[in-house]
Amino acid sequence: MVNDQRPAPRPNGFGSAAEPYTAAGPRPDARHDPAPSPEAPVEFSFVSPQGVTHRVRATFGPDRPRLVRPPALARPVRFEDGWQGFQVRLPREAGADREAYALLQAEITAALALHRAYAGTRFGGLFPTPVGYDVNTLTPFVLYAVPRGRPLSGPAERVSLAEQRAVERDLVLAVRLMEAVGLVHRGIVPGAVRRDAQGVQVWDLGSVVRAGCPRVPYGIPPYASPEQRAGVGTTEARDALWSVAQLMYHLVTGRPGSPDGPPADLAAQRSVAETLGPVFARQAADRPTPDALLRTLVPEIAAEAAGALLPDPMERHRREFDEIRRRKRASFAPPPPPAHTPYVPAPEPPGLPNGRGADGPPGYGEAPPFTGYEYPVRERGRLRTWISGGRTSGTNEPGGSRPEGDTRR
Repeated sequence: MVNDQRPAPRPNGFGSAAEPYTAAGPRPDARHDPAPSPEAPVEFSFVSPQGVTHRVRATFGPDRPRLVRPPALARPVRFEDGWQGFQVRLPREAGADREAYALLQAEITAALALHRAYAGTRFGGLFPTPVGYDVNTLTPFVLYAVPRGRPLSGPAERVSLAEQRAVERDLVLAVRLMEAVGLVHRGIVPGAVRRDAQGVQVWDLGSVVRAGCPRVPYGIPPYASPEQRAGVGTTEARDALWSVAQLMYHLVTGRPGSPDGPPADLAAQRSVAETLGPVFARQAADRPTPDALLRTLVPEIAAEAAGALLPDPMERHRREFDEIRRRKRASFAPPPPPAHTPYVPAPEPPGLPNGRGADGPPGYGEAPPFTGYEYPVRERGRLRTWISGGRTSGTNEPGGSRPEGDTRR
């Protein structure tokens, strides 16, 4: 049996994290693209989050439209041993779309980072459970465990205050946990959030970027923050909090909010205004941080989440490496030029003209006498001539070369 070396998840109120797939005797082999037929079992392989290659036979269901962000497609998958999952892939016709390929790579990177940080904790169910991936095929894909619940983009339904607080808590907690590993979700929209009786699960990890990277125009109003849609500044977790506030307003009222600030009737929606009112600020600097907001909403969960955010054991070594690299780059910098000292000619000794003293040897006040053996100063080598585009002789003589038969060095 192949052990994925992951602790068993504990029961929790945030939704249980699905178990990853394990198979007996995986056979590393060349990977093949699964056939598009939804009926017949096909053989394909994938790489698990632990780096183990699995080769299985599986049956794929039909594509489900509007389940993932286009041009990606999503379909259910069932392995021969009975395990069921969910595949997100790029179709072959989207293979030349570099932006779509980059989004899928970002999704795989974010899914693995969150899985390695929170798998086995009570917070693992807030995010999809990656089972495998493969980007070296004609149809690159990522394989997940079966998603929980249904998207919030479904038919509008009345939610109780307790349900509203549970969804609110889970979304703010998800933003805080992603911030702890340096990630920001730019696509928290109703279709990317699934909900069931146990809580929410945040999908569309292809919209996740590293915190601190320059913003680019991304997202749709009103769920994307104003600065995110404008593409100004750098990405931070308070961008995702804006999306959470807009999604909660949509969940409570059944209609979208204002794309540029607080909704006009926010005061009338007391259940949203009391907890998320400051998050509707137009500027990110005026919104609370995810940690401060979580401590206001559920202090006990904020403290528990802080305990789950274990320090990175390699952080000290990374800082040392960055410092060594900084010093090395500084040593490559050219030294500053010396301060300029103006030239002051030495005074001529008293005596006869041209510096000839009365009792000393003859001197030359201006220039030595011409002997006939002088020649112009040579430039130093051909490299300087080639760079400057001059003559190739390496001399200053007219014509670019010395007279024939001249053997002077």
